[in-house]
Amino acid sequence: MQDYDSIIIGGGPAGLTALKTLTENGFECILFEAESDVGGTFKYRSYENAELVSSKQLTAFSDFRFPPDQSDHVSLPQYVEYLKRYCDEFELWKGIRLESRVQSVRRGKGGEGHVVEVQHAGEDGTKQYRCKYLTICTGLHVTPQVPHIPGIENVTSNPNKQAIHSSEYKKREQLVGKKVLILGTGETGMDLAYESIKAGAKEVVLCSRGGFLSFPKVLNNFSIFGSEFNGHLPIDGLITNLFESAYVHPWVAASHLRWFVSDFVIKRVLWALTGTSAGCNQWVGELPPERLGRAYVFLNKSHKASTYLNRPYRKRSKWLSALSEYHDPPEDVATPGVVEMAPWPVGFDKDGVVQWDWDKCAMRGGSWKKVKERLQDRRIEPDLVLFASGYKHEFSKWLSPEYPRAWDADVRDIVCSSTPDVAFIGFVRPGVGAIPPIAEMQSMWWTAYLKGWMKLPTDPPHYYLLASEIARIKHGVDHSTYQSTLARDMSASPSLWSLLTTHGPFVTLIYCFSAAFTSHYRLVGPFKSDSAPKVVKTEIWDTVKRRGWIGNIFMGVIPMAFYALVNLAALILEFLWIAAGRPDVLGSYARLTGKPKSKALGGIDRHSQMDVRERKQKRMAEEEAEVVPN
Repeated sequence: MQDYDSIIIGGGPAGLTALKTLTENGFECILFEAESDVGGTFKYRSYENAELVSSKQLTAFSDFRFPPDQSDHVSLPQYVEYLKRYCDEFELWKGIRLESRVQSVRRGKGGEGHVVEVQHAGEDGTKQYRCKYLTICTGLHVTPQVPHIPGIENVTSNPNKQAIHSSEYKKREQLVGKKVLILGTGETGMDLAYESIKAGAKEVVLCSRGGFLSFPKVLNNFSIFGSEFNGHLPIDGLITNLFESAYVHPWVAASHLRWFVSDFVIKRVLWALTGTSAGCNQWVGELPPERLGRAYVFLNKSHKASTYLNRPYRKRSKWLSALSEYHDPPEDVATPGVVEMAPWPVGFDKDGVVQWDWDKCAMRGGSWKKVKERLQDRRIEPDLVLFASGYKHEFSKWLSPEYPRAWDADVRDIVCSSTPDVAFIGFVRPGVGAIPPIAEMQSMWWTAYLKGWMKLPTDPPHYYLLASEIARIKHGVDHSTYQSTLARDMSASPSLWSLLTTHGPFVTLIYCFSAAFTSHYRLVGPFKSDSAPKVVKTEIWDTVKRRGWIGNIFMGVIPMAFYALVNLAALILEFLWIAAGRPDVLGSYARLTGKPKSKALGGIDRHSQMDVRERKQKRMAEEEAEVVPN
């Protein structure tokens, strides 16, 4: 039996960056990947014309960047090639075993270490390996989530009809001439709706459970007072660091005030620019008001289908359009067709005709009333049903019950406090951002802990999106808040003074005005990199320059000044509170008003770490139970 310091399971971006980070810091590791190549979801669950919705500047690993002439958003095949070059550059192939499927993981004798049983392609039987630390990087997008809809068998039993999960969709030719029903309005669902129109489908209907929040991945195609704005600004690089993720008072962080203020401003700016505050130029499919905003949902950055969704619903006066306007891409304007918005179906009848609850749809209000008026008398009988319903975690087939699952990771969503020799890398999803750079930060955090450079943090997190009790996905985080939290844990979050004295005023200025790029957290600290200053001075500086003077005033100076005052006020209040002997202000307010403590400041629900863990565990355990053999 071969022994390793750590065994890494999964050869997607998370597994590769974990392998590199651990190996570079003296750990002997091996990575097992079940497929014949690296890339994970980006290779094996991709489809024609798919591209990343996160920018190359944010998605690239901190010390291995895309070429300067590469477009801001790369295709999935290009990203897989990038991952292979990453393996070449850092000589990772020698630590990777492809076509090696993990069959079981169990504790070693006396509960020490881990025994991993692997089936290698072309070899009889299985082989066992032993390690001290287990690094699980199998990811979020593996097992398709296919919700049951009554009567779906009336579609699948018809030889002329088909119902498939989006993971089975590969090319436009599958959509040509079809009547397509798409279930799910995430980024994949939007992509499929767009591809259906471009393929010449006879009919395209897009169904949503509760609505979505749409925003283009690139801020572009605006006109204001007749002047065109084509800044080509990836939106995941627009948030500033200073006083939003760096130097944030704990009270301000706990209140999520920044999220609510930015939502308030953005909604009004969107209304002025596009005529609607439901999303950027989003005229149908809006979320309910209590869930509309950055604090609650994953932003849908696949905006291409909006041209065809909006056609029956977009109405704005010529006067307002003359002041400001969002312009659809000319190549999409020239393509005929409509993507019909619809609620989630309640079933299919014996002929495979979709059944809806139109009264429930109308109760949502807003554009959903118009959806009912437009579709309630139409017969929708699809010959292709596409489940764009996402994926679920599934560990029961190979991970022993004695181990925690990803939803048990109560310390920064990486390790479980009771089992700190097992890490889950790449299992959180950002509202606006990307999983690969988060996985790189998690890998550094995990390595720092194993090296003894840090202790497990015990302070409560403030990075979770505010999921409702009935939400399917409860592992959402705010990208910049999560990244900066991990950086602070491992002493990699730079102070302004350390930046000034180490790298000078230019790098300090860029750090303040740019987003939470991983390279910022390699300027100082245990993972300090010689390449980080160059990346900051070139690539990241370019994201700041693109905004222009006006953009940096409105997206940088004004927010920083506002949040500086907010954080200063919190600091003064804390000083006064301590000087007064730490009175129970919230408790007194709760007793006077009858409101619970958690709602005492503006009705904000402060989710404790245990609360989030319990909610995630409940829902995800239910999902895993659906695939456990009887």
